[in-house]
Amino acid sequence: MKQDKSLPLLQDPGAIEAANFATNQLPCCEGASVPFRDLQKARLAFRTKDIDATRAAHQQRNLHNHEQNGYDELSGVHREAHKTTSSEYLKAVVFGGLDGIVTIFAIVAGCVGANLHPSKVVIIGIGNLLADAISMGFGEFVSSAAEEDFVKSEREREEWEIENCPDEEKQEMIEIYRDRYGFTEEDADSLVRISFKYREFFVRHMMVEELGLMPVEGPSPIRRGAVMFTAFSTFGLLPLAGFVAWITMSGTSTDSRLAFVMACAVSGVALFILGFLKGRFVNQSSLKSGLLMILNGTCAGTVAYTVGASLEVCLQLSVGEVFCLKSCEQQSPRSEDYLRRPRAFCVPTVFKCTLLRAPVITFLG
Repeated sequence: MKQDKSLPLLQDPGAIEAANFATNQLPCCEGASVPFRDLQKARLAFRTKDIDATRAAHQQRNLHNHEQNGYDELSGVHREAHKTTSSEYLKAVVFGGLDGIVTIFAIVAGCVGANLHPSKVVIIGIGNLLADAISMGFGEFVSSAAEEDFVKSEREREEWEIENCPDEEKQEMIEIYRDRYGFTEEDADSLVRISFKYREFFVRHMMVEELGLMPVEGPSPIRRGAVMFTAFSTFGLLPLAGFVAWITMSGTSTDSRLAFVMACAVSGVALFILGFLKGRFVNQSSLKSGLLMILNGTCAGTVAYTVGASLEVCLQLSVGEVFCLKSCEQQSPRSEDYLRRPRAFCVPTVFKCTLLRAPVITFLG
């Protein structure tokens, strides 16, 4: 096996640990004979605090094998499975779908609370669904593109500085290791000397430690935006689908209350499923995540329904107060009829009616 030119440095024990730290961050080379770590099994072992299972998941090799096989084997001691493009798509589908369901369900709840005709509920829901889906998809595209451009520009700057001011860049990393992580000056210098030989690693590692920027990987911004749009519009359609399905099956086009119950049921099931998947994705309790998503949708729907019902009542009272003022305008403000008139309206309603009084009376008069 071909030996790396930096192999003599491994005679220093401090350099061995530095090489371990540095090379563990590198992507594994194609065709390299390296141990593989099953990340899913490692996560499961951590949840159960099973030390033996953790060791089995890592499949670590002893130091004798590394000495026998050479430095190339050392370069892949802790290779972990990286996130694939499919996992990035799954993330966009889950989170975009959750936003779509909660948003459209809240809109339907508000419309039903305001006692709107079912046809108006569907029209408003579809209009908001398409508008929000376009906004979410375009926002995802813009934010992803901006993030990529920023990381790219910072990487170019770091590469230029490493090329033209290598000593200054090395000193920056030595200070970071020493001040942030408590390295001794000797160990920090050894680590920098080793890692600087591998330019790709050094640039990536410096961007993380100095700037807090991770390399942007995964789907392109256009694909991210398209997935977000599709997920939001597809899952956001479910509350409306349940609402329309009940109206169609019952043959009643005027009763939106029972249709809203169907929308609640469909939305609840969809929220639980997506919450369950979200829990699996972020390595949390799937059941707890699903129930939390149902709670989220319940709170959003309750607030929207309450606000819609309250505004519907207040607006009806406002119109009644305006016509009352129009009638009383024809009498003396201090007439007995005016003074005996009940004042059951809340202060905000009276204030709104006062603002509307002049233009409405002018229009009616």
